[in-house]
Amino acid sequence: MEGFINVALTVVLFFLAFCIVMGLVRAFTGKKPADRLVAVNMITTAVIMMTVILSVLFKESWLADIAAIYALVSFVAVIVFSRLYIVSHMRKKAAETEGKGDSSDGD
Repeated sequence: MEGFINVALTVVLFFLAFCIVMGLVRAFTGKKPADRLVAVNMITTAVIMMTVILSVLFKESWLADIAAIYALVSFVAVIVFSRLYIVSHMRKKAAETEGKGDSSDGD
């Protein structure tokens, strides 16, 4: 039974590696910053899952601790990057609105 579990977890690791590659493609080819942010978030989630699976396969509990720390850092990073994206988007909208207001005053 343990052999079957090891094989199944190894297959899942390869699937997650494929998901990471697809996420990298999306992160590099994404047209919008939001697309890139979601792709990077997906990659970090897959890395966390891979770390937990490796923790089970190698029977090393410290890998699970590393996965938990990485999850917390990833969560904070997504919040920070989302905030930066929102602020830059709001500034861009304000600049566009301000630019339209100036051109109508000149008539």
